[in-house]
Parts: sequence; C-alpha cells; structure tokens
Amino acid sequence: MKKVVIIGGGPTGRVVVHSLHAAEGEFDITLIKDEEINVNRCAVPYGIIDKKPVEKFCIPNSLVTDFGAKLVIDTATEINTENNFVLTEKGDRYDYDYLLLATGSKPFIPPIEGVNLGNITTVRSKQDMERLREFAKKYKKCVIVGGGYIGVEVAVVLKRLGLDVTIVEMLDHILLATMDDDFAIEVENHVKDEGINVVTGDKVIAFEGDESVKKVVLESGEKIDTDFVVISVGVVPNVELAEKSGIEVSKFGVKTDEYLRTNIENIFAAGDCAEKKSFITKKPTRGEFGTNAVFMGKVVGANIAGKNVKFPGVINANVSTAFEYSFGSAGLIEKAAKNEGIDVVVGESEVMDMYPMMDGVSKIKTKLVFERSTGKLIGGSVLRKGHCVAANVDFISFAIQKSATIEEILVHQYSTHPELAAKPSDNIYVFAAKDALKKM
Repeated sequence: MKKVVIIGGGPTGRVVVHSLHAAEGEFDITLIKDEEINVNRCAVPYGIIDKKPVEKFCIPNSLVTDFGAKLVIDTATEINTENNFVLTEKGDRYDYDYLLLATGSKPFIPPIEGVNLGNITTVRSKQDMERLREFAKKYKKCVIVGGGYIGVEVAVVLKRLGLDVTIVEMLDHILLATMDDDFAIEVENHVKDEGINVVTGDKVIAFEGDESVKKVVLESGEKIDTDFVVISVGVVPNVELAEKSGIEVSKFGVKTDEYLRTNIENIFAAGDCAEKKSFITKKPTRGEFGTNAVFMGKVVGANIAGKNVKFPGVINANVSTAFEYSFGSAGLIEKAAKNEGIDVVVGESEVMDMYPMMDGVSKIKTKLVFERSTGKLIGGSVLRKGHCVAANVDFISFAIQKSATIEEILVHQYSTHPELAAKPSDNIYVFAAKDALKKM
C-alpha cells in the first residue's frame, strides 16, 4: 500500500484525496492541515452578512475523512526528502511514498507604517470573516486597500450593509489585473454611482491611531477617517517549508515540471503554492484561483495513481460582480497579450441580452483576442448586467482550450429565446469574431 502525505487542506488536497479514493489501487492517505476548519475563501466577502451562520461558509472535514484519508490538524515543520518523512509541530512523524505540497498562499501585507494597529484585517480565513462581521455591526466607516476582485466584493457588501466605504487603489483604475481599461472604468463608474468612494492613482503610506486605526494616510497627503481597514492587495505563495527542504521555488511558487512534480521526483506541488505556466505563452504566471487548484489536483491525483498526465497550463478564467454588473475574462486580455509581444487582433461586440422588445433588456459587451498570425483565440472578456457572465467566460475558456479560430467561432451554433438570449441573428461571440475578421 502506497503512503501518500498531503500538506494543505484547500481544494487541491481534497481533490487528490477524492481522486485516489476513486482510483484503482490502495493508498494510505494522510492530510495535514494547520486550520481546524477551512473557510471557503472565495465566499468570505459574502459571509460578512450574518443572515447565515459562519459554518455555512466553511468546508466540512468530512470531505477528507469520508473519502478514506486520515486528517491531522497540525503544522508540518520539516520534510526529510532523503528518507521520505514529514515532521510536525507536535513532534509526530509521517512517512510517505508520495508527498503533495498544497500549502496554498497567504495575504500579502504591505510594509506600511502602523499596519499592526488594531481593526486592520485581511480577507482570507474564518477568523477574518468573523472579525468583519463584528466590524460591520459595530462601525460606520471602512477603508479598503486594494481594488481587485476581493476588495471590490467586500466594498459592495459593506456598502449594502449601510457603511461609508472607500476603496484605495494605487493603479489608475480598479480591477486592472483582470480587465482592460475601458471595461474597468465602466465598472468603476458604476461602483461610484452606487455610493462607494474610489481613490485611484494613490497609495497608502501609513495608518494612524493609538491602539486601533483611525486614519489612513495617502501618498498625496490626503488623510481618510476610518473605523477599520481591510487589506486586499493579493496573496503570496506559501513556499517556506518547500524552500528550507531543498525544493526549488521561484517568485511564482514551488517549481514543477509539466506533470506537477518538483525537482524531487516523488514530491508534487499544486494549487496556490505552486508555480503555474500560462496555457498560451507557456511562461510562469500568476493564477491563485480555486479552479486552478482543482484542475491541478486532478492531474496530481492521476499521476500518483500511475498515469502520466500533463498539466497544460492555466487559462485563468475568472468572474466577479459589483452591484448590477457581472464581468470576467479568460486567457490574455488585450493589454496582457500586447505586453507579451503578441501581435493580436481584437474583435468587439455589443449585443442585447434579450430580444429588443422585452422588458429589462440591456447590453452585453464582449472582447475576443485573436493571435493575428494563426487566427486562434487566446483571450477574451465580458461585461454585462445581471449575474450570468460565468457561462460567457466559460465558453471563451473552452474555445481557447480547443484552439478555436475566428472562422470556427463564426460558425458556432447557439440557442436563442426572447427572455434568455439575443435575437437569432445576434450572438456575442459571432459578432466579435466578425469584427475581428474585418481587422485582420
């Protein structure tokens, strides 16, 4: 019986447990994690509203133990790569034939003066969510540092709860990590119209207060009064254990080959802690999404079970919402493709989401990014009202996976219905492909 040790209790580890439970062959699986209960990290902003108990936003440990794995609540402190065992903080030893590093990531805390004052929190753990629930009930003003997906989602929730909310983003606009400027500006204006204060092109240089934060000081000299601060400026991979164990790492995470093996053959790495390569450029890239962790976990599970499965790289399909809008992207957006030196042609469309005579009709804005030399789709983004954008982004992601060309998207066959889709002659992808073809 092969011994498998997994360090980390996020989606990667759980997927590997499930994969090996279903695989042929017998495996003795131990999963070590340092959080007694894991929260669904993507759902933390929505758990600030206390209509449901905190437990509804948590991942039950039965998703590990019901699938034949032993669960250890402890911190792994040492990996002996020569003799194949892991030591923990409590002094226990776990031998392995295969080891998976799924140690995830942690919030990046910028080195800002006063960052250790009270009432400053991140948006990551069960404790963070409980703290934010408490703050939302107790206080009136909040400053959110960082205008990415999580920061905007937290801002929207707090605004809906009646708080005075300010987002501070050092870039020219919010959401620029995943959106081109024109889409980001439209969402930013919508957020402002809904009453959220947005400060862009400025950065926080200090937090002031006695024991708890009272003011946020910006580089421009402006000071913003606040009762609490939410820091949401991204995450960094947890690689310390790997690094001190002689496992190769980079700024993107633990380095792996195309089978997700580290430089030590019987040790794998996947999820937020692992370096990812772009499906399109094959270069190392960021990609701290739960879906990527799942995809990588499936590959690791298959390879531990004896298959030779390659991970093709991340497309980074992503979606989010802000009040009435939903939006997202997959692959390389226009500016990212140009930054990579790829000659692209971009097709755009504005198509109604229902037949024009229906009540409540609104526009869907779509961009498709094609490599000019091959005509292949390498990216795209969608912005629309309502909460239906995930299906649009998923189509774009699948088309990228299948190396779809402009010509193939032009003959895409689709459905239609007065309340559910554009009129029969119109389609967001076909119209965007037509626009791209004109520009070729």
